[in-house]
Amino acid sequence: MGVEMQIASVALTMLAAREQKKAYELEAESYQEQGKMAAIQASQQESERNRRLRSQLSTLNNAMAGQGVALGTSSSVEALARDEEKIALADISSIKLMGLSQRRKYGISAASAKAGGRAAVLGGFSKSAQMGYDIYTGKKSVGNP
Repeated sequence: MGVEMQIASVALTMLAAREQKKAYELEAESYQEQGKMAAIQASQQESERNRRLRSQLSTLNNAMAGQGVALGTSSSVEALARDEEKIALADISSIKLMGLSQRRKYGISAASAKAGGRAAVLGGFSKSAQMGYDIYTGKKSVGNP
């Protein structure tokens, strides 16, 4: 291969490395967006669970009032309300933990994609440097006939 072709190959290798880095950056951006969506979804699930708790407590209060039990005077009604609140708090804790786990997973994936982009550029530099050295010394590059 002529020197001109080898120089063109070096330039194309660097262009390919930059394009690969861009692809990794887009992948990282996608993971970051998915992490944000996971946070929003967890927040919505938490809000929905709180809404269901309020609804359950309201239903319980209405049922007891319908039976003639004065609100705040029955220890069994208060115990039921506390149980509902404990279950809801456990559910909300699970929702928050799962949301945090999802955001962390996407954050790690984004960091990995960014690292892949840096590795692609370093690989491109390395290959280009080897090709440049081979051009300088007049040797044929490894893998080139």
